[in-house]
Order: sequence, then structure tokens, then C-alpha cells
Amino acid sequence: MNQSQQLLDISTNALLHLEFKKLDKRLTQTEQNNLLVQYLKKIIKNDRYRTVKKSTKSWLLRGRKTGACLESILNNDRERILQTSSTDLYRFVDLIEDIEAQLHTQVQYSLAHNINLKARFGKVLVCVVDEDLTSSFDDDGLMIKSTQILFIGSNEHKDIFSAAIDQSGYFQSVIAYEDESHLRVELFRL
Repeated sequence: MNQSQQLLDISTNALLHLEFKKLDKRLTQTEQNNLLVQYLKKIIKNDRYRTVKKSTKSWLLRGRKTGACLESILNNDRERILQTSSTDLYRFVDLIEDIEAQLHTQVQYSLAHNINLKARFGKVLVCVVDEDLTSSFDDDGLMIKSTQILFIGSNEHKDIFSAAIDQSGYFQSVIAYEDESHLRVELFRL
């Protein structure tokens, strides 16, 4: 999980935590800030979130200031993160990271005629096949033309790869080629 996703998760969960506490009783601004500060302190101590420790501490410091509204700060930052993290390019990079994590490999980038079929990382070869990947996305990060991803490996790993592509939910995938050990999918913007 990348830093933006972690910050999005932390802010969303902190705000949900506060909303559930508000269901029990009416809270003053100070009580709300204290609840959120206590929640964020637990996050800072969790090694899982060490890459976003600095940003989380910043929220803590801003929330401890007199007259601050930590709920508003978290809401504003959450919206900002959502806007910067919701481009097709960001989602594509996230998909690639997910594929790498699930298959314990590194995704390569190559032209179709230049793919080195022996250059595998782990037990599989996964390659983004595109003449110019940057031309697939515009300046705002929206996908303007399709791109293809080639997979070579066992059926078991092919199923994992297919599931990762299908679970992304942000791209439409069409099988361009498939045989026993190869799968080439073309991704389009939904």
C-alpha cells in the first residue's frame, strides 16, 4: 500500500471512529479533537504506518492547537488526497504495484518486439507492452489510449494475475491473446 493510500485509510478510519463516538453522546470540539488525537497516536506507534509517520504527526500537531478543528483538517486533507490519487495513471501504478506484490515479481516495460522472454523476476514474467506508455495518459492523468500487459507463467500464477486485473475495478480488460502459459490483456479506461 502506498503512502497516499495509507493516509487516505488513516484519515477515513479516524473520521469514522469520531462519527461512531458522536452516536453515543454529543461531543465538544475539544473532546472531538482529543478522540482524534488519541486515535492518531495509536497509528504513529504502529510499524505498519511508519512511512506516513511524519504526515500523521503533522495532523497531531495541528489538532492540538487551540481552536483547531481536527475533524475539518482531516476532511480537507482526505478530499485533497482523493483528488490527487484518483487519476487513471495513479490507479494504473497502483494496479502494477498490486500485481508485483501478489506475484512476488517486478513488472517490466518493453516494446512487443523487444521483450526478453527469459528475464523473469521470480517464477513469472509480467510486462507492460506499449510503444510509449506516457502517451497513454494525458497531462491530467486520464487514460486516453489502451495499453497491454503480458503475463507468462504457470496456470496458478495466471489465475492470480487475472484476479488482480479483474479486482482493480478501474479498467476494462479484454483478452488479446491466451494459451496455456501466456495471457495478454488490453486495458481500457472504464
